[in-house]
Amino acid sequence: MNRLTPIFALILTLSLVLSGQPLTDLENKSKIAFTPHNLSLDRESVIIDSILLDFTLCSYCHIPNKTTAVEPLWYHEGAVPNYDLQIDLPDDDEHVHPLDPSSRSCLFCHDGSMAPGFPHRDDNFDAQVNLTSEEPVAPAGYNMHLFKFPAQGQEILVPEEASSLSLVDGQVSCITCHDPHNNELGNFLRVSNENSGICMECHQMQNWELSTHGNPQNPLYPELKEVACLQCHEIHTLPTRAKLLRADENTLCFSCHDGSLDHAGEVAAEHDLQQVFEKTFTHPVRVNPNVTRMGYGAGSELPWDYGLAADRFVRCGDCHNPHAAGEHSVSPQLDGSLAYASGVDALGFPLSKVDHEYEICYKCHGQNQNTLARRNVGHLLAAGNMSFHPVEQVGNSHYVPSLKAGWSEQSLVTCSDCHGNDDPFGPAGPHGSSIPHILKDNYSGMPFGALEDQKLCFECHDSRRIRENVGFRFHSLHIDGAGYSCAACHNPHGSPDSPGLFDLNKPFILPIGGKLEVMGLEPGHGTCTLECHDVKHTGQTY
Repeated sequence: MNRLTPIFALILTLSLVLSGQPLTDLENKSKIAFTPHNLSLDRESVIIDSILLDFTLCSYCHIPNKTTAVEPLWYHEGAVPNYDLQIDLPDDDEHVHPLDPSSRSCLFCHDGSMAPGFPHRDDNFDAQVNLTSEEPVAPAGYNMHLFKFPAQGQEILVPEEASSLSLVDGQVSCITCHDPHNNELGNFLRVSNENSGICMECHQMQNWELSTHGNPQNPLYPELKEVACLQCHEIHTLPTRAKLLRADENTLCFSCHDGSLDHAGEVAAEHDLQQVFEKTFTHPVRVNPNVTRMGYGAGSELPWDYGLAADRFVRCGDCHNPHAAGEHSVSPQLDGSLAYASGVDALGFPLSKVDHEYEICYKCHGQNQNTLARRNVGHLLAAGNMSFHPVEQVGNSHYVPSLKAGWSEQSLVTCSDCHGNDDPFGPAGPHGSSIPHILKDNYSGMPFGALEDQKLCFECHDSRRIRENVGFRFHSLHIDGAGYSCAACHNPHGSPDSPGLFDLNKPFILPIGGKLEVMGLEPGHGTCTLECHDVKHTGQTY
């Protein structure tokens, strides 16, 4: 590249002063001569002195000394009114509003006809179609990167003063990220996008540096750190998707998490989750992912938006935070894949970050307005119940002699200890199973069943000790003698008013004289008043 002589630098400085241009950043402004923004017919053979002295180069965008032009002296004065957003967007809308003259003047060329489009158009240069908008043809500014800087939150902050990025009157502008005069970093960026560094100037995601997507420890995925945000996001816009994703959320996740390499730009995950979701019983990620009201500031008609919507579909992001998920467990009750995910507490109130796995499950299976009554298992697992599996807190029984080694009365269990892939060698987690209720092993909900039908219970409980009547003296009579299953007497989640997970809400368990109860007097012993299998137990001791 030609170097400006000291005399020419002085002439350039005086010219800029006379034209109203600031004296700052002269070195960067002089670098435009050999960038795509030098619109000369043959920029490789230009004589830099002559071009800059007579402002030929600058005049493609600016008119020096023309005081009536839109600041900063745009040559294309019509760029501002001629860039039509197609429809009026409400004042409180948080989609794209390129209101500043600089951005709109950029868009005068970058409309897909003179220069690469922003927003993008399809191959026929048709208006973009956005499936997440109520309009079949979305406004040109819909679903772009936000120009209106949103409220600061856990993952978004105004750039620090030392940052090379700057907001224009508190708003994001094209020149926030791009310096149109300096292309040294490529794409006229103000900050290098290596490892998505420019994104991190505003987006400071929790646990990103330790996450699998942000800093993969597995040597199979070094490309993830290099590609970073661009693996999933189209930074400026992708017309048919929310959150600037390259595809709808679930399809995007499957593009990598299918165990195969589908195209050169993809980083294939180690496990094939797609085949797990092909099983008979799954979380319904295949149902209607492209619903309306998915974009920024979309709002919701539901009381709150932390669980499933009325159409009952599920996104991967309902359980996972893709910016924070990692390989290492956060705690014994929270796998690393669930790190920093949002959830719902035991009372039904939303949490921005969960500490326990069940708080994620309670988005759809807990006590909140967004849960179907028949799917609410939170009331059975509640710590205030007479008995419960120890999911929310340690159980209240100090005598469970049937537990296998490694488990005790002080142990906690997670939902995924029972719910998950029935293939022990396949991807873990409650994605899908060949067994109803996405269970990891056999469990019969019928009153009669062989021991093989109860294998899930025997993952933690020793069937031999149970049949030896350790803890309950009539176990062998019910199991070996009558052929009853675990579900004939017990609820696998809990019981609000009975000890030992006894479930009295069975059609074959009847009251005697209007009384139906099981009372615990001491560990392993108590009384019951009920009629079952045509036998009446009136204050029967056990």
